[in-house]
Amino acid sequence: MYYFILLLSFFLSFKSSATATLVIPPPLVHNLSLIELSKAKAQAGDKDVLKAIASTQRKEALIDPSPAGVPLVIWAAVDTLHKCHIIDVPDIPARAFVDVSTGLTHMIVGSTNFHKMIGNSLFNQTRECIAAWNETADPNPSHFAGDEFLDSTVALSNGTIYTLVHTEYPGNVYHNCTGKGYPYCWTVTIGLAVSNDFGSTWTHARPPPNHLVAAVPYGYNQTQLAYGWGDPSNVIILDGFYYAAVWNRNQVGLQNPGVCIMRVSIDLIEDPSAWRAWSGTTYNISFVSPYTLIPGTESDHICQVTNLPNCPIAGWSWSTYLKKFVATLDCSLQSGSQFYIAYSDDLLNWSTPLPFYNAKDLPHNVSSMVTSMSYPTFIDPMSGDANFNSIGQFPYLFWVSIGHSPETDGRHLWATPFSFT
Repeated sequence: MYYFILLLSFFLSFKSSATATLVIPPPLVHNLSLIELSKAKAQAGDKDVLKAIASTQRKEALIDPSPAGVPLVIWAAVDTLHKCHIIDVPDIPARAFVDVSTGLTHMIVGSTNFHKMIGNSLFNQTRECIAAWNETADPNPSHFAGDEFLDSTVALSNGTIYTLVHTEYPGNVYHNCTGKGYPYCWTVTIGLAVSNDFGSTWTHARPPPNHLVAAVPYGYNQTQLAYGWGDPSNVIILDGFYYAAVWNRNQVGLQNPGVCIMRVSIDLIEDPSAWRAWSGTTYNISFVSPYTLIPGTESDHICQVTNLPNCPIAGWSWSTYLKKFVATLDCSLQSGSQFYIAYSDDLLNWSTPLPFYNAKDLPHNVSSMVTSMSYPTFIDPMSGDANFNSIGQFPYLFWVSIGHSPETDGRHLWATPFSFT
């Protein structure tokens, strides 16, 4: 999403009450490989389960992920331009889920106008011309419904899909900025949207602003460097909770920049306010609207960030091969076209991120179309899990390239086969 802002000149058509308790159907998990971790929680007492899991994992081993083939084109935005006569580009990391009623694979990747993308596999996708979701474009920052990107999905067995929504508020776009805009006059939050028909139509999980999932406890301030919780990872399931990582790019008040881990109980997924962030000892930090919180209580809503560098986790998953969590970091703002990888036993403490894929790894016919790279995330077609929660030894790295012109090489979504040895 931040690439969308920095390259605005490249794509001029874009802008960067109480409810009844619902009965939540089971998530679409065909292969519960993550459940093997649950054995570690015996005798955990009041300690967090993930801390107990961490103590049982083997020590970090030398891990060498490497490309095992050439990148495959999943979606070329220039094809959509020619077919639909619209500029529609990949501007989030790729997410996917399987519709168990049809066996078809859906992919969530796009921009503030979302178009369905569906096929018989991850590698055979057709993108529709008609938008299934359009940003709300609400100019009031306290409604958290400005430039909205459907991002991280959770597919349930009855056709209900929940997704975290990366929601930017560029004040200059909404005539609420006296300067030039980004990196000032810009904040971001996370909302929740829902589909009840496997992604054909979408709506906010609750009317704004009550769809809010995560915000820093500080309202819009046009003099503050870009800030807020945004750029969510994909959602993974573990021990009765859904987990996601979100990113704050600059210090704001008491909130440090970095990656925050948050979670919600599986049976509360429909409640945007039920997500809790890591405090340093447990998941008990609530998110609130900075426009309604009691002044002086900001410290009650501060997340303890991880030891990762100040880059978003574009994707993470449990590796059945490594018996570890694997995170791919998009540090392209800091390091150009270079992806990083890190490993963890508990989602909270991570190994030192190492570079593992960049433009030099691309064949010439691909690199000639690439000016920069972003949004790396592993997805394994052999996961056996309809939400693609886990990867094995041979996943694919999905990533986005930015080309030279939207009318020639434009943006592409690629999938590069990888091998862990």
